[in-house]
Amino acid sequence: MSAEDWADAALWSLAEGVDALSVERLARGLGVTKGGFYWHFKDRADVLQAALARWEQLATTEFIQRLEALPEPRQRLHQLLALTFDLGPHGRIEVAIVAGAATDPHIQPVLARVSQRRIDYLVKLYRALGLPAREARNWSLQAYSTYVGLLHLVIASPEMLSTSRARAGYIQHVARTLIPA
Repeated sequence: MSAEDWADAALWSLAEGVDALSVERLARGLGVTKGGFYWHFKDRADVLQAALARWEQLATTEFIQRLEALPEPRQRLHQLLALTFDLGPHGRIEVAIVAGAATDPHIQPVLARVSQRRIDYLVKLYRALGLPAREARNWSLQAYSTYVGLLHLVIASPEMLSTSRARAGYIQHVARTLIPA
């Protein structure tokens, strides 16, 4: 088992909540002993940092790189909204990280950095659509706070968007609302 294998397993375990992350559960899930864990990490907090770094890489850095392959900023923004507001399996990890940031001091700085990077990218997209800097920032904050609100809604009232039809309708509405004409 490599350190990346352990970090990936830890990242996916976050879908069950930050409290679900434990060395014992990781080892059991990977079908190995805990001893292998300690070759790579000193403790739970250490593997949590590795999982958060992996999340940042996959859900922000690589996600933005994939969006940048699309030729038009409007296409990138539409794709960004469609993918992020349809909270598939990766969404549970986002929900757990946002919820965990309130109680786990290891998460908050990473979440703040990721949020800033995502907002900066949104500003770039809105600027590419021709909006002035201040207006682009406001649109970006609105888009990101809508996303964070959705994460909160999933925590507080998961039944609100529990069907694929409800999610699809909501995503269409969000796209109409958050993409300037």
